[in-house]
Amino acid sequence: MGVEIPELGVPIKGKVRDCWIINKNGIDYRVMVTTDRQSAYDRLICTVPGKGQVLNMLSAYWFDKTKALVANHMVEVPHPNVLIAREAKETLPVEVVLRRYMAKSSTSTSIYHNYAHRVRNEIYGIKFPDGLQANQEFPMGTILTPTTKAESGHDQELTDEQALKIVDAKLGNGTWNKAKAAAHKIFESGRKQYMDNGLILVDTKYEFGIDSLGNLMLIDEVHTPDSSRLWLAETYKDKFENEQTPDTFDKDILRRWLAEKGFTGDGLVPQVDTAIIDAMVDAYVAPYKMVTGRTLSSQHDPDVISKEVSHHIKAFASR
Repeated sequence: MGVEIPELGVPIKGKVRDCWIINKNGIDYRVMVTTDRQSAYDRLICTVPGKGQVLNMLSAYWFDKTKALVANHMVEVPHPNVLIAREAKETLPVEVVLRRYMAKSSTSTSIYHNYAHRVRNEIYGIKFPDGLQANQEFPMGTILTPTTKAESGHDQELTDEQALKIVDAKLGNGTWNKAKAAAHKIFESGRKQYMDNGLILVDTKYEFGIDSLGNLMLIDEVHTPDSSRLWLAETYKDKFENEQTPDTFDKDILRRWLAEKGFTGDGLVPQVDTAIIDAMVDAYVAPYKMVTGRTLSSQHDPDVISKEVSHHIKAFASR
């Protein structure tokens, strides 16, 4: 799905979202179009039909649910793939990642990789006990593991003290502690509601910004299969005890398939099997239905969606 609106100029293109900044009455708004593009290992891999609306509508749901805990940038959602947001004046210069379980992962910033393969017991400035197993819940509960935001290459882990220095130096004293407190509140809220609906919120990443008045606000996306790792609660215990991979609802399905094909980011991207695409569709749609009880639009024709998206954005820009 590609959207072209010449009168608004060239969009800011991310891995998944295309954005425009529109100024109305002296206020900057970010118009975000969430596409079906799927990335992994920092490469564009394929498209997953309907993924864009899942990410957008699930984020909208969580923005609404958590607005009493911390302000966010959402203004309106005129289309399942479109979110109109207040533009952040500044963004936190670190990644805010919270983890509840030691998910088995090969990424360089994962707890499991550093604990099991690099044999480290102190990671992100946190001391971990001996004997932890893959996919085990941390005995200390939810932990915050900040990283750098690398412009190229991989993010690097930070301790709490290092993150505080980086964030407060850019955005003012106390900003990091406010972001930490907000992140823990949002995570706990999401964890409890997901569990009530049969899902485990394993870990997640939050993005925070500072508005024009200097206030902290939650931005980007919240508790989606792209920003979070989600497991099926019903089968978790049995899978864990048998050292099996939990039933997942996130892009780890694609990561594992790519790794099995020997692809971890370098070289030609493999042609993704139809069965994997179908599994990804199910993995994205299921959490939305489970937690919201709602159904999504059945419209997946890229040309139709592009026309609808363009119409709604133009309508917002002109009113």
